[in-house]
Amino acid sequence: MNEWEQRMRALLDGSVEELTVPKEDFLTVRSMLIEKEWLFQVVGEAKHGGVTIYRRNEASPMTEA
Repeated sequence: MNEWEQRMRALLDGSVEELTVPKEDFLTVRSMLIEKEWLFQVVGEAKHGGVTIYRRNEASPMTEA
């Protein structure tokens, strides 16, 4: 399990409120979200400079991470 997967699991299980992803790691994290089928369990907010902040999608039914 890589660092981003561990961080995303912490977000999905509620251990952390948000996850900040720098521009250079965006595609890696997005690919992982698609591969793990977690894409609709999070909401990404794009910030200035290419930073994305992910939070849990409270409107989505949560599945086991």
